[in-house]
Amino acid sequence: MKIEERSEGPAVVVSPAGRLDAVGAPDLEARLAAVAKTGPGRLVVDCREVAYISSAGLRALLLGARACLQTGCDFAVAALRPECRSVLDATGLLMVLDCPETVEDALAAPAAESPREAEVGRGFAIAERQLERAVLLTLDGRLEGRNAPILTERIFAAVGRGSTRVVLDCEGMGYVDSSGLRALLVSAKLCNEKGGRLVLAALLPECLSVLDMGGFTSVIDYFETREAALTALG
Repeated sequence: MKIEERSEGPAVVVSPAGRLDAVGAPDLEARLAAVAKTGPGRLVVDCREVAYISSAGLRALLLGARACLQTGCDFAVAALRPECRSVLDATGLLMVLDCPETVEDALAAPAAESPREAEVGRGFAIAERQLERAVLLTLDGRLEGRNAPILTERIFAAVGRGSTRVVLDCEGMGYVDSSGLRALLVSAKLCNEKGGRLVLAALLPECLSVLDMGGFTSVIDYFETREAALTALG
């Protein structure tokens, strides 16, 4: 895979060309991480010359989004070909990542708040434990727009290792917005497609009411305690 890079004012455009698969994805992942560390205002992945995206490629994009989240720059995946866009659509990533139709649209998008103003990456953490019956992810903080990709990436990574049964312990999750709800749906869909299951446990009343009103509790199984969720998966 060939990867080019250029600056556009406060933004950096990274342009991969070829197949974004298990062979090419690590190179893109490394390049995105390196660019994110330089702290541009926006990092745009120009996918006009990407002919194919595999699960490894999706993971590279998610890790790029996470790297940008940690440094406080905006992240966008632009100009996807129809065949590649359909892959992101099928996995639900179109709802998680910013995917404008053109690079120009991505560059013209208004800048987000600065890291200090938005407290990027603050107030949210995930602890992971590999148990005999499932992967237990303990969420702490606010599951919202700029944090949701962190959860999605962790679950993609777990599923990639073959751990398709996932319990989300939400006792420490004090808030969830529409982006967080989409991340939960994307993650549950992925686990189901791989023959596994994702369940929620110990939601606080205010978060449970949000999921309830949106009908999410009829799509994703919920248990009052972590122990009950683990028993159900066993």
